[in-house]
Amino acid sequence: MGASLSLALKKKGSKAKVTGVVGSPKSKENGKRLGSADEIMTAEEFSKVENWSDYDLIVFGVPVDKTAEMVRALPKNLPAILTDLGSTKKEIVQAVEDSLTNSHKYISSHPMCGSEETGLEYANPDLYEGRLCILTKPAGSTEESFDRLEEFWKWLGMETLEIPSVEHDKILSYLSHVPHILSSLMADWAWENECVQKFTQGSPVALTGGGFRDMTRIAGSNPKMWAAIYSSNRDEIYKSLLDYRNRLDQLLSELDPKKPLDPERWETFMEESRKNRDRILKRKDDTKKN
Repeated sequence: MGASLSLALKKKGSKAKVTGVVGSPKSKENGKRLGSADEIMTAEEFSKVENWSDYDLIVFGVPVDKTAEMVRALPKNLPAILTDLGSTKKEIVQAVEDSLTNSHKYISSHPMCGSEETGLEYANPDLYEGRLCILTKPAGSTEESFDRLEEFWKWLGMETLEIPSVEHDKILSYLSHVPHILSSLMADWAWENECVQKFTQGSPVALTGGGFRDMTRIAGSNPKMWAAIYSSNRDEIYKSLLDYRNRLDQLLSELDPKKPLDPERWETFMEESRKNRDRILKRKDDTKKN
């Protein structure tokens, strides 16, 4: 996400100097080779930087728990606007409100884009184009910093929407966090079936259709990042999974071989699911054209 942001800035013609911070000397050398930023430092090197006034915008692109730790260690009254790319907000916003004084410039961001691939080599300058960025204002943040950050994301080609931290984490449990869990569970569930495993191993090509591929594309994405997300949004993930289980139990009851099966019920179920998917994805309902 961070390297993609750096490349997107350059593609848009920004004259700003971009400093990238990476976790290891190996990543630093890789970033230099790929041209990921104008200057690249390791986290250890950046921790020794004393003059933070050189930066106009600071973006944290690390797991949620690490972002909260870094927020708590921030110097007071920084001149830069600060934001993050975190997939949960309550923990980060709480850290901001606990650590920064009133009239601060921290606005939390969540660009709704990304990839199951990780590493600087997968950076994409078009990653943010045409996507949504959710903005969350901690208490004490200035309107000016919000407006400038919103303008920044729009300049990169994004749409923006403001959502408070509690509602953000509830929504994302349904639209991102639990889907990642279910995708990973589906991969385990299928592979650990003895019959599936036997014939998959004996097949010359993948023994799947597009459905399984699409449903498991995000399985196992960036384990460290997702472990932090599950931890920070545990309550909402738990509640949305219970809701999912209740709906699955209802379907299991209707599929009970001891009961008669109503084909019309399943036609209605699939049709309504298609409509709900299109509503969530903001697709036009083709049925309205006729």
